Order: sequence, then C-alpha cells, then structure tokens
Amino acid sequence: MFATHLRCRDCQAQYDLKMMYACPKCGGLLEVEYDQANLLNPEHILHPDSDFYGLWKFHRMLPLKDTKNIVSLGEGDTPILRADRISQTWELPIDLYLKAEMLNPSGSFKDRPSTMAVSMAKELGHKAVVVASSGNASAAVASYAARAGIQCIVFIPKSTDPGKIVQAQSYGAKVFAVDGTFSDAYDMSMKCAVEYDFPNCTSTYVNPYTVEANKTVAYEIFYQLKGNVPDYITVPIGTGPLLAGTFKGFEELLAMGLITKLPKMIGVQAQQCMPIVRAFTDGSPVLAWQEPIHTIAGGIADPLDGYTKDGETTLKVIDLCSGAMVSLTEEEIKKSTDAVEQLIGLYSEPTGAVSVGAVEKLFHENVIPAGSSVVCLVTGHGFKFTKRSFSSPSVIHTLTDLTF
Repeated sequence: MFATHLRCRDCQAQYDLKMMYACPKCGGLLEVEYDQANLLNPEHILHPDSDFYGLWKFHRMLPLKDTKNIVSLGEGDTPILRADRISQTWELPIDLYLKAEMLNPSGSFKDRPSTMAVSMAKELGHKAVVVASSGNASAAVASYAARAGIQCIVFIPKSTDPGKIVQAQSYGAKVFAVDGTFSDAYDMSMKCAVEYDFPNCTSTYVNPYTVEANKTVAYEIFYQLKGNVPDYITVPIGTGPLLAGTFKGFEELLAMGLITKLPKMIGVQAQQCMPIVRAFTDGSPVLAWQEPIHTIAGGIADPLDGYTKDGETTLKVIDLCSGAMVSLTEEEIKKSTDAVEQLIGLYSEPTGAVSVGAVEKLFHENVIPAGSSVVCLVTGHGFKFTKRSFSSPSVIHTLTDLTF
C-alpha cells in the first residue's frame, strides 16, 4: 500500500512501480521500496486488517495499491508446531519448531509469492501470466490465475514429478515441458514474458513483487511465538527469495521496535545441486551448477544457470545476519522426510523437509549450539512427491493374522 518505487539492488537506480525484471542500466535485480514513515507503523502488525484473512491481513505492508485486486485462496497463517519428538529422538538439546508451509492452499509456500504475483498482474491490467517451475510454483500460480480468470503459461523441466504437472493442468494452465533443467525452463519463461508481455511470476528474484509476500512468514512467526524471535530459521532454497523475504520481514519488525534481535537465517540445499552452498563454503562467487543432478529434493535443484545474481543476493542476506548454508546427502534428506512424517505427522515432500535435517547436521558441526531455538520452514506437501516407495499391505483373513 505504501510502495513508492522499484530500486536496483546494485546501482540504486529507481523506477516506477511496473512489471520489470532487471535494471535497464546495469542488469541488477530490483526491489520494492516504500514510504518508510508510513510503512513502519507498528499498528500495521499489532492490529492487522481484520477484513482480510491469512497473509493479506498485512496488506498495508505489501506493494499492492488497491485491495480490490487481491486474488486470494486463503493462503498464509500456516501453523507452527513444536517438534519435541524429533529433538528427543535425535538427541538435540534444541527448542525446535516446524512451520507447516505445505498447508497453504495449493500445497506449498509458493502460494505466498503467487498470490502477490497474480494480484499485481491483475492490478496492472494483464490477462495472462507465465511461470517457470520445478513443480510447486506452477501449481500455485496456476491456481491463482484460475481464481483471477486469467491465462497461465507454465514451463517445467521434463523431469518434473507427474503429480505436480497434473495439479497445474487441473487448474487449466497450459503446461510445456522443456528439454533441460529448471534453468532452461526459466530462460524460456523470460523469452515468453518479453515476447508476449506476460508478467513472469517465477518465484526466483526475477519478479520484485513476489519476494515481498514472503515477509509475511516473519510476521506470522512473531505472532505465533508471542513476540519471541527464534535464534535460527532454516529454509530449503533453490535461489533463496523465501529466505531473503522472511529476513526482510524481521528487519521491518526490528525497525518498528517490536523485536530486539534478528534471527540467523540458514539456507539448505541438496548436495546433488548446491551452487549457493558451494560459494558459501569456498568463499567464492556463485557459479552455475554444471554437474549431473540426481536428487529426490527436486524442488530445490536449481542450477542458477544464467542468473547467479540470485545466489549472490541470498549470500548477502546470509552475511548480513551471520547465518549459514548447508547441504544434505540423499540419505540425510530421506531421514529428514521420515522424521517430519513419522514423528510429527506432517506429510512432506523431501524438498520441504530438508530444513529439519539441517538442524541435526549443524548442531553436530557446532554451528547451532545447545539451547538454541529454531524454526524450520517445511515448504511442500507430500502429495507432490509421487516417486516414493511403499510396502504392500499384508493381506489378513482374521484377527489372528495380525502382526505388530
């Protein structure tokens, strides 16, 4: 509501609020800027607009000008659950919480950036949107496009899980498989956006408006933990806008005087595709991932080929908050998924569960100390992962056949 302009993160050039993806002067990523005097009013957080549900009750903190353009399915207000059984089973002396982002309407956190992207597209008068996705964003954007009555064009890697393809198609999206990685699908989406003037709703940093919706994760954690800020927040990341947006939300809470410290953000990737972790560990620039990718956490398997600036932007946040990056093996990812499902009762895709395994790994690496409080963002629903194995149920005829 109080957004004033777009600002280049690199050269600081300013532009009007319109659909732009990069700075024309230097190619830098863009960020929404606000009238800070009006934005940083604690009343916007302490007394959000009760006429709206979910994340949109914080609409005064977001860039949409007219609430009549909100396209919503009730996203946000996902629960935070204590994870004592995981802490006890893994012998972690940590105050552990899971924020169940998979309980958003389309089954992932992508509903946050997608409701913002489609609402902005509506406000700017567009009749179609385009998105590149490894699966979750395609379903999310397609669902909000259906809600808004506008066309949705989706580009996915041909290796995308069938469950995610079916979901996007069910909402009426036109889905096209690209022979390559997510980066190839992303390149196709950018060409389509430019050629046809369709807003690109891809939930990297490309659309400056989508990142803003992720701030609402911070506002919700503030409420759910009764004003207490966790020491660490672990986030599954491909490029990192969820991590950056969440941290930006906490920065705003700090500027309002509602909190007295900031959390340390931890980004989590799969070892099979970890361009940002590699740069963090080596102290080197982010380079596109060129090695073959074979991971069950496909939703974060982003090579960053052609847009390594996204990774650099995420590393700046990690540096600012003295956070960390970590990667998990396939065995560690499976262990994390099993723990979320069997010890907490949340049905999670492997991509969404890596945030939990990161806590165990970083505790044993002395990064997260004993006594810390940690919130893990569990970002995607288990129904989106159809490649899991299962045991055929035993056939019985009487109760005497039961075995436990």
